[in-house]
Amino acid sequence: MASELLVRNARIDGGDGEPRDLRVRDGVIAAIVPTGGSDSEPATRTIHAEGGLLLPPFAEPHSHPDKVYSRERIADLPPRVMRNREDRMQRQRDLKARFTFADVGERSERFLRDCAMEGIGVIAGQADIDSITGLVSVEALLAARERCEEWIDLVVTAFPQEGIVADPRAAELVAAALEAGADRVGGWPNNERSEADQLTHLRTVFALAERFDRPIDINIDYFTDPTERLLEPLAEMTIAAGMQGLVNANHVGALETYDDETAARVIDTVAEAGISITVCPTNLAGTRPYRGVSRPEELLRAGANVTIGIGNYEDNWEYLGTLDPMERARFAWHALPLAGLPGDGIDAAWSLLTTSARRSIGRPASPIAVGQPADFVVLSAPDRVSALRNEAGSRWYVRSGTVRAQRIVETEIYS
Repeated sequence: MASELLVRNARIDGGDGEPRDLRVRDGVIAAIVPTGGSDSEPATRTIHAEGGLLLPPFAEPHSHPDKVYSRERIADLPPRVMRNREDRMQRQRDLKARFTFADVGERSERFLRDCAMEGIGVIAGQADIDSITGLVSVEALLAARERCEEWIDLVVTAFPQEGIVADPRAAELVAAALEAGADRVGGWPNNERSEADQLTHLRTVFALAERFDRPIDINIDYFTDPTERLLEPLAEMTIAAGMQGLVNANHVGALETYDDETAARVIDTVAEAGISITVCPTNLAGTRPYRGVSRPEELLRAGANVTIGIGNYEDNWEYLGTLDPMERARFAWHALPLAGLPGDGIDAAWSLLTTSARRSIGRPASPIAVGQPADFVVLSAPDRVSALRNEAGSRWYVRSGTVRAQRIVETEIYS
């Protein structure tokens, strides 16, 4: 019986390193045999991995698909001098006041397809919900999710960017978004005006999570600002609500500014609460003398789940950026830094975009095994070190047994 796809001479990530041939039928892995063991069987399409690595699709734990590719719109706004973070916040309000269902849908769909091109199979995306945009962003993302479901899974967070106390309509709008199909409850309590309002914001997030039986995906202590101290209350509320393992905290830049004793106490509570910590490249725009990357080594040693996300991309907050998970992991290995961890931190860097990222989203990957869905990525690199060390090579992304994207790289030196 002809298979719809044959992958020749691939090394399965986490396996024994011996090359394998993998056959796919009806969107399912039908056979995994030593390379050359099924030469006589025909296949509709063949990927020649040439000893490259085969693994489940990558995962992206933090993004803003409603904002992506909007940076070029800044030129259409009245000129504004960027003196501080509030100026940037106001520019973002001005930008999203012009968002429409069609506009957000087009940009987010482009983003989802671009992520799929990099081998990302699941992405967590926050959609702003507030009195400025109403439900425009979340409705557009939910529609884009349906259009792109053959390419990628999108987990949508209802994100009250402007606050819950500061924006009295926000809680009602978040509830409406959850009823419409949003997957997680978002928040940014530091954006409230007082400590009391910040705690009210947190309590409201947990109340909505309980009411709709949803996980939480929250931005917390974003900046390298020693006065931002909401990570510990978040962890305590997580434990009190019995939501261990159901909360993802993004950015967490202020943790780096704590004294060591306080940081150790908070980190232990975070680990006990099972909170995932997702840092972002944009955190590196922190204030000196801080680097803005939280305390990843200490979090990992305490047993916390740590990953790294795109965050913003070609929008008001991020000018450059990259969608390539391998580039982000290599960047993280240097910046976090991870070299001091066991095995020179290679497995930790790899986990940032695979198992740890999926854990933070709550979407574990299917194993690469016979009878499992044929969802995987093939890289030209033969192992994790080579994949993280080298420039981008050839890459194939397979979903439900169909090659959805590929990038073929050829290099040659001419004498």
